[in-house]
Amino acid sequence: MRAPFPQPRRRGRQERGVALLIAVISIAVLTALAVDFAYTTRVDLQLAANGRDEVRAYYLARSAIGLSRLLMRFQKQLDSAPLGGLNLGSLASNPAIAPLLQQAGVSQADLSQLSGGGGGMPGGGGMAIQLWKMARVDCQMLQGMVNSDPGDKPTGGTARSGKFAFDDEFPEKAGEMKSISFGGFQGCFLAQIQDEEEKLNLNKLDSGALAGMAIVPRFLDLFGDKRFEFLYEKEDANGTKITAPETLIALHDWMDADNVASALNLNGQAGQGPFQPGFSDENTPYDRYEPRFKAKNAPFDTLDEAYFVAGVHDRFMAAFRDRLTVYPDINSRLNVNTDDPLMLYVAILSVADPMRPDPRLRDPLFIDQVIQKIRLARMYAVFPGLGMTVQDFVSVVQGAGVAVNASIGNNVAGNRFVGDKTNTWSIKAVGEAGDVQKTLHAVIRADGALGKIVYWREE
Repeated sequence: MRAPFPQPRRRGRQERGVALLIAVISIAVLTALAVDFAYTTRVDLQLAANGRDEVRAYYLARSAIGLSRLLMRFQKQLDSAPLGGLNLGSLASNPAIAPLLQQAGVSQADLSQLSGGGGGMPGGGGMAIQLWKMARVDCQMLQGMVNSDPGDKPTGGTARSGKFAFDDEFPEKAGEMKSISFGGFQGCFLAQIQDEEEKLNLNKLDSGALAGMAIVPRFLDLFGDKRFEFLYEKEDANGTKITAPETLIALHDWMDADNVASALNLNGQAGQGPFQPGFSDENTPYDRYEPRFKAKNAPFDTLDEAYFVAGVHDRFMAAFRDRLTVYPDINSRLNVNTDDPLMLYVAILSVADPMRPDPRLRDPLFIDQVIQKIRLARMYAVFPGLGMTVQDFVSVVQGAGVAVNASIGNNVAGNRFVGDKTNTWSIKAVGEAGDVQKTLHAVIRADGALGKIVYWREE
């Protein structure tokens, strides 16, 4: 009997599907690598787009500041024009100012009606036109002033011309870039302008006896208003609890040249300032701070510097920050064309006669009536950008039965208390491109053609 053929040896059960398992693992690994590569590429692309948009947003914000400075230049030209020869109706035909007035909804007929065909308010001493309040400085204003349609053919040399190295490589992109004229951009910007001379200047607290006697009572009126009594009821983070007059003294001691704490002397003799030397050390409150420091003994450079002063904290600045400044010239006067009711109240007290105090000036209802008369006189409800002169302001206050300071009545134009023009503005410019926003803060003082930058901060 023949022996059977040997049967082929079967592979073990543990060896089955190894190739399939290897293939599955390889596919999974490659898939993970592909997904990670795609994700990384997408993140890098988004980072690049955000970087591009950040640059665009920054320069759009710079554009907002540039347009604001140009607007201030027009404002200074308008302020320097003699009121007697100023025809408000002619402003609508000025090629530089007309687009700003049109955007604000002010027509030539409106201006002619307000001016009565002449130069000032009917029955008044003139009008303070505030272009920076009338015009909204944003990307729509720029696009309305220039031709920014990419489809239009560039004229007058406003578009990019010439041939560059990449023109042959990317002819479509090159043609698109050449068709963009001045004013064509991606994104938008907005500028908010504020008059710094409609606020109280902290640096004037150390400006001499005469100026100090004029400004210190106004700070006391502001800080000591009954609506803000809660600010002085609790200690701050440094364990300091002081009153409104003590806060005012601390602000003055931060700037004065000596190291002696001052004392208020509002009823002193002629020639004496509102602050007189005391006997204690002005740096005593700062000995409790961590770390300890001393008063600066120099004027404020920025408003944020006030946080170092004893008694100034977050609640204090939340209440008064928008009403305080340090940037205008020390000889500047409070602008009576403010829209802030509290600052209008301070302006009314500034022109009132201190030798004949009117008790009604402490009555909120009476003050509100005077403020409404002031706003009506300058047509605030109809044209918020139309202000009034000091003469008109004084006339309204006198018409309300309030006695006016004799030094102002005898010299309205040259008084040292209030004014109707400004030389210093603060600008908050926001540029937006894609999902990125950039904010720039600047303070401009009109010392030159386009003004001098005295403060700059980027966010």
